[in-house]
Amino acid sequence: MPRTKAGTVPKLQHHRATGQARVLIAGRHFYCGQWGSKESIAKYHRLLGEYFNSHGAPPLAESPLATAVHAVTVRPSGVTVASRTEAMGAAAVCVCDIAARYLMHCEIYYRDVHGKQTSTLCGAKMAIRALEPFFDVPAGEFGPLRLQSMRALLVDQGRPRVTCNRIVKAVRRIFKWAASQELIPVSVSDALATVDPLRANRTTAPELPPVKPVSDDVLEATIAHLPKVPADMARLHRLTGARPGELCIMRPCDIDRADAEVWEYRPATHKTQWRGEERVIHIGPKAQAILGPYLNRPQDAYCFSPRESEEARHKDQRARRKSPVQPSQRNRRRRNPRRPAGLRYTTASYRRAIDRAAALARVDHWFPNQLRHSAGTEIRKLFGIEASSTRLGHKSLDVTQVYAERNLKLSRDVARQIG
Repeated sequence: MPRTKAGTVPKLQHHRATGQARVLIAGRHFYCGQWGSKESIAKYHRLLGEYFNSHGAPPLAESPLATAVHAVTVRPSGVTVASRTEAMGAAAVCVCDIAARYLMHCEIYYRDVHGKQTSTLCGAKMAIRALEPFFDVPAGEFGPLRLQSMRALLVDQGRPRVTCNRIVKAVRRIFKWAASQELIPVSVSDALATVDPLRANRTTAPELPPVKPVSDDVLEATIAHLPKVPADMARLHRLTGARPGELCIMRPCDIDRADAEVWEYRPATHKTQWRGEERVIHIGPKAQAILGPYLNRPQDAYCFSPRESEEARHKDQRARRKSPVQPSQRNRRRRNPRRPAGLRYTTASYRRAIDRAAALARVDHWFPNQLRHSAGTEIRKLFGIEASSTRLGHKSLDVTQVYAERNLKLSRDVARQIG
């Protein structure tokens, strides 16, 4: 079979053995779904967009739909050259074109102070996947009705109402960015903004269960099956109300212990840092008693290390062993394991530890972030919603309403006194 001529666009082919559409890109076959379906055509354009986005725009002899994907080509010298999308006019810009360009923008723009990509990129990819059936639609013709059709497809897939609203919001952000780059008229973005979000009990989209605080009984039952390091993390999490990510990156150098009664922990990175806000987590006597042993280490080392946790667990297992240790059993650990324990816990590894312990304790499944809800609810009950908002690091009291359950005791006291 002859090779595709260099510089030409790979064509969508019919793979008769399976009845699917197939395209050969960079020496690799990609199957796009049933031959002749809209989904196969949309996936074909998405694959071309992703490839040309990472390898540069194709030459002039190619089709307008494929060439419009890559809006800006960055040369090694750093000079940017405008693509032919502008020359072809706004009518030739399709949804797949602005999706590819927006994805490239997100990969560069949405990063934290350490250069790590933020979760906004995942939300953008989710929105782009939802737009796949409309990739061949001119971007200027994607209006409110098509946006509602896309949302209806998400509802038919069984997506929760909150997820559907989040995806629609991300799609509107894509078109707003495209309008700011003069790829589409501003009127297109303004028209999409008229689509209201789905309301509770007014749609067939399922509702997610509300996130509830974790009771102290469930927490203690789970901690009984946790190794010491993640168990101390959970206890500290419950007392401080910090975000899981803030807890995982805790280091001695980030903790100000000038005031012996209350320490101040300033995370190296936090959720609202991009807004220029400061995050201070106060650590009281109970939390200090838990955290104290983890501060006897280099100042820039992480307090909670999976590597230390595994070493302590193996040592404890060896101490509780009743039968004598045979020479061949002294050390069965691999010298170069495929996945060595890390230097610090991540939110994912912390969550997995909680999952395993909750299953062993035979309690209801819960997430580490629910400990934040528990702390917020307790603080609100004792000191009021403003104290809870300050403790949790919220800018608005409306956000605290989500994290801290309402205290109905005041309402009961009023009813008891005035009838």
